[in-house]
Amino acid sequence: MTVMSDGIARRGRVVLIAQLVVGAVSAVLAFVYAGRDSFYGVVGGSLIAITLMLVLGYTMRKASELAVESPQTSMNVMYVGAVVRFVLVLVLFGIALGGLKLSALYTVAGFVGVMIVGVLASRGRDSGRPVSKTD
Repeated sequence: MTVMSDGIARRGRVVLIAQLVVGAVSAVLAFVYAGRDSFYGVVGGSLIAITLMLVLGYTMRKASELAVESPQTSMNVMYVGAVVRFVLVLVLFGIALGGLKLSALYTVAGFVGVMIVGVLASRGRDSGRPVSKTD
């Protein structure tokens, strides 16, 4: 791993922990206030968001490792990763809503809530670059 991908991995762990905690708390609250169907919906939406974050983290680590040798390949990895995430979100929502018949309101709410937490948790200065280059 490169220094940059180490920083991405560290940030990914922070985001994953934050998303898991918020997803679990949201699911428990949904169960207490709205019942079992809402619980399953929030869990499904949270799992979709966490899956997308894991795919994004993998794509970013792979792209940062390739950036030194081939910037064009690194960009192509990011573009392909974006397409994969787009298709993945469609497929996972199709499975959750169509196949598993989860509550649409709670599934989307769980997804959006956990995605917002992921974005907020990913903010910060730890890019993985040496300190002299981040000043």
